[in-house]
Amino acid sequence: MEDYRKEYMEELNTMLAEHRVILPDGIQETCLPNVRRPLVLHRGKPITREQAIQLIVGEEPLFMRGNDEQKCMFDPRGDRGVLKNIFYRQGYSWLSTWVYSDGTIGGDLVYLGKYPEIYDILPDYIHLAGKYPFLDMVVSYTSYDECCCYFCDGTKCGDCQPYLDKIRKYRDVNWNSNPDFEELYFRSWDTGHICSDIGKDVELTIWIHGGKTEVLFGDKAEAKFIEYHRQYCSPEYDFMFSSDLYDYGSTCICSKEFVEECFEYAGMPRSLCDKYVERGFLSPFNASAQVVTKDWVIEQYRTFIFRG
Repeated sequence: MEDYRKEYMEELNTMLAEHRVILPDGIQETCLPNVRRPLVLHRGKPITREQAIQLIVGEEPLFMRGNDEQKCMFDPRGDRGVLKNIFYRQGYSWLSTWVYSDGTIGGDLVYLGKYPEIYDILPDYIHLAGKYPFLDMVVSYTSYDECCCYFCDGTKCGDCQPYLDKIRKYRDVNWNSNPDFEELYFRSWDTGHICSDIGKDVELTIWIHGGKTEVLFGDKAEAKFIEYHRQYCSPEYDFMFSSDLYDYGSTCICSKEFVEECFEYAGMPRSLCDKYVERGFLSPFNASAQVVTKDWVIEQYRTFIFRG
């Protein structure tokens, strides 16, 4: 095991040097190997629609050249890249999107491997700064396993105190496959809520800004996450970052037209969108689904959660 670890670390150090990654305090051990599937938080400065398309096309395997044979058992587009199949965002196991069609940057994600170590984590991110110099964001790994509030009795952070009646109400109601925003928001609290003091549980932060990458540990990791969390996250729209918002056909991450624009940007025919739906590379589009944007989530929050 030690030989494998040494080999991985040598490869990682080579990649870090190649991409000129800055490590102010060197590579440090973290508590992350003791967390089965860490909660991973992305926070960042919004980008333009055109930059969002550039980022998605560059990172989503769907737009990479692969084998177009319908009977092919393996296709490179099936691999999950750093965005991990943005157009399949259904439920937490596909929750890996941190860029939206309106340019919002943010995500409350779950690391889909188990017990990651530093050489498992960094290779996914260290190329982004050089490839997309417009990115200004943090990726912070926490000591939480998947979510914050699943085992909370309502006293851990106090965020739920104003809403305890509604949280309990929607825990107990019969399952509704077509919930409104209020029901979905409160019945998702146990698995989707992010504690307001989450910063103290950040173990590692990858800071991507100005075309460079810095890897921070300990107090520096916590401080940088808190800075970005305060600037680019708010209770009015943070539900946008949760997988629970996308579990039903009533919402979607983007429109069919947006996907067609992505194909066009990649130099591929827009008609591939329909063909890939037929082949199963893309989930079918629901024309009546609401495309989730920051403005829409804020409107829903003000209507259903914090009226007035």
